[in-house]
Amino acid sequence: MITIFDFISMLGGLAFFLYGMNMLSASLEKMSATKLTQILEKLTGKVWKSVALGLAVTAVIQSSSATTVITVGLVNSGILKLGQAIGIIMGSNIGTTVTSHLLRLTEIDGSQNILMTFLKPDTFAPICAIVGAALAMFTKKIKSRAIGEVLMGFGMLFIGMDIMESSLAPLRESQLMADLFMKFGDNPILGILVGAGVTAVIQSSSASVGILQALSVTGAISWSAAIPIILGQNIGTTITAILSVIGASKNAKRTALAHLYFNVIGTVIFTAAVFIIQGIGIGDFWDMPIDKSGIANFHTLFNCTMVALLLPFTKQLEKLCMLTIPADGTEIDSDTSELAPGLLSTPYAAIMQSEIILAKLMNVTRDSVHDAMDMLNGKNPKLSERINEEHTAILRMTDNLRAYLLKIAECDLSDEQTKAVSEMLRRADDCVHIIEHCVKIRDTAEDINAKGKSLTNAGKQEIKVLSVALDKLMDSAADGSNEKDKRADAKVEPLYFVVTEMTELIRSRHMERLKNGECSHEAGSLFVGTLIDIERIAKHCSSLGVSLALQFKNNSLSDQEFARRIHRGDTEHFMEHYIDYKNEYYTPLVAE
Repeated sequence: MITIFDFISMLGGLAFFLYGMNMLSASLEKMSATKLTQILEKLTGKVWKSVALGLAVTAVIQSSSATTVITVGLVNSGILKLGQAIGIIMGSNIGTTVTSHLLRLTEIDGSQNILMTFLKPDTFAPICAIVGAALAMFTKKIKSRAIGEVLMGFGMLFIGMDIMESSLAPLRESQLMADLFMKFGDNPILGILVGAGVTAVIQSSSASVGILQALSVTGAISWSAAIPIILGQNIGTTITAILSVIGASKNAKRTALAHLYFNVIGTVIFTAAVFIIQGIGIGDFWDMPIDKSGIANFHTLFNCTMVALLLPFTKQLEKLCMLTIPADGTEIDSDTSELAPGLLSTPYAAIMQSEIILAKLMNVTRDSVHDAMDMLNGKNPKLSERINEEHTAILRMTDNLRAYLLKIAECDLSDEQTKAVSEMLRRADDCVHIIEHCVKIRDTAEDINAKGKSLTNAGKQEIKVLSVALDKLMDSAADGSNEKDKRADAKVEPLYFVVTEMTELIRSRHMERLKNGECSHEAGSLFVGTLIDIERIAKHCSSLGVSLALQFKNNSLSDQEFARRIHRGDTEHFMEHYIDYKNEYYTPLVAE
C-alpha cells in the first residue's frame, strides 16, 4: 500500500533525478568533450557498433534505464548524435535481458555476488557522488572540478532513480498488481496496457517481470496471457527516459522518443504475429502455463528480433523522430563535421574550412547576444532554454575548432597562414567569453521576472536604447568575420567607442537615481551588473574587429602598433563612422 510519505519520497526522488540529469548535461558541456566525442565516434561509427556498445554497457551495469538516461544526457550535451544514440538504445534493450540469463544459468544470486552488486547503479551512484563532491570541493584544477561535477551528476541521477523505485517498492508486493496481471492478461490489448502501466508506475521493468515470474510459479499464467504483458512491459520501461528529457533539448527528446517508438513498433509487430499464428492454429502451447524460463526467453526473443528487424531502418526511425518533433527554424546549426582530418595535408584548404566553421560560430554568438538582450527587455521570457542551447553549441563548436586549428598549426605554414590560425583562435575565444556574459544577462532577466525586481522606467528605456546599439555592434563584428571584411575595424571600433560612452552615461544617471531614492539598491545591483556584462560583450566585439583587421592588415606597422592605433581611433574613416554612430545611438539616449 502506497502512503502519502511514499508519494512525497517519490517526488523527492524525481527532483533528484531531474536535477542530476541537468547537472550531468551542464557539466559535460563545461568540460572539454573533444576526446570523449572522438572516442564515442569510434565506438559508434557504425550502427552495429552502437548496438554492441549499448548491449555491453547495459549487461555490465544491469540497467537499461541507466544506459538510456546516460545516452540522453550525452545527446543533450551535444556529445552524441541522435543516430548514434538509437543504436545504443537498441543494444540496451538486448543487454537488459542478458544479465538475468547469466544469473539464472549460473545460479548466481546478484545480491550475493560482490562484483555484480558493485556494478549496479544503486551501489556505484553514492560512490560517484562522494568522489565527485570531493573533486568539486577540494581541487583547484578546472578540469578536475568539471570531472567532479560530472560524477556528482551521475550520482544524483541514479540516487534519484533509486529513491523513486524504493518509494514505489510496496507496489511490487501489491496484490492489486498481481490481480491486474491475472485478470487482464487473457485480453491481448488489455494485457499490453496493464504491462505498460504497471512498469511505468513502479519504474522498473525488472521488477515488473519479476512479478510476472513470481505469478508464473502458481501455474495461473498462460503463454497467451504472458506475452501481451511482456510486450507492454517493454513500452512501460521507456518512462524513465521520457522523464529525463523534461526541459532538455529537442534532440534529447527525440532520443527518448526513439526508445518509445522502438518498443511500440516491436509490440505492434509481435502482437500481429501472435494473432496470425493463433488464427492459423500453429502451436499448441498458448493455453499452457508459462514458467520463469519461458518469460525470460520470450523477453530476449522479442528484443533480439526487433533489433534484427529495425537495425537496417535506423535512418528511417531517426526521420520518424524528426517528423514527430520537427525543426521549427530555431534549431542551432553547430555541426563541425566539415573539419575533415584529410584536409590537413593541404593547410590552405583546412584554413578555409576553419573560416567557414568560425563564421557559423560567429552567427550563433550573434544570436545569443540578441536573445539575451531580448530577455532583458522582457520581449520573450521563454528564450532561456534557447540561450542554454546556444551556450552548449558555442562551447562544443569552439572546442572542436580549437583542436583542429592546433593541428593545422603543426603543419608547415607560411607566415600569413600562421597569423590566420592565431587570429581565428583568438576570435573563437572571444565567442566563448561573449556567450558567458549572455548567460549572466539571461540570469539577471530571470531574476527580475521571478522576484518582481523591476527597474525604473528610465532604466528600462536606457537599457532598450543600449540594446539596439549592442545588437548593431555584434552584427558588425559577425558580418565582418563572415565576409572577411578587411576593414572591419573601421566599422566595429567606432561603434564600440559609442557603446562605451553610452554605458558611462547610463551608469552616472543610475547613480543619481540611487542618491535621490528613485531606485532600490537591490534593483540597482542588477542594473549595474547588467551594464558590466554589456561593456564586456562590447569589449570582445572590439577584439573581434581588431583581430580581423590584424589578419588582413597591409601596412608595415607591427601588429602591436597597428592594434594601438585602432584602439586610439587613429585609423582611416574612424571619425566618420564614429560621428554617424553617435548621432544614431548616443544622441537619442541624451534626449531621454
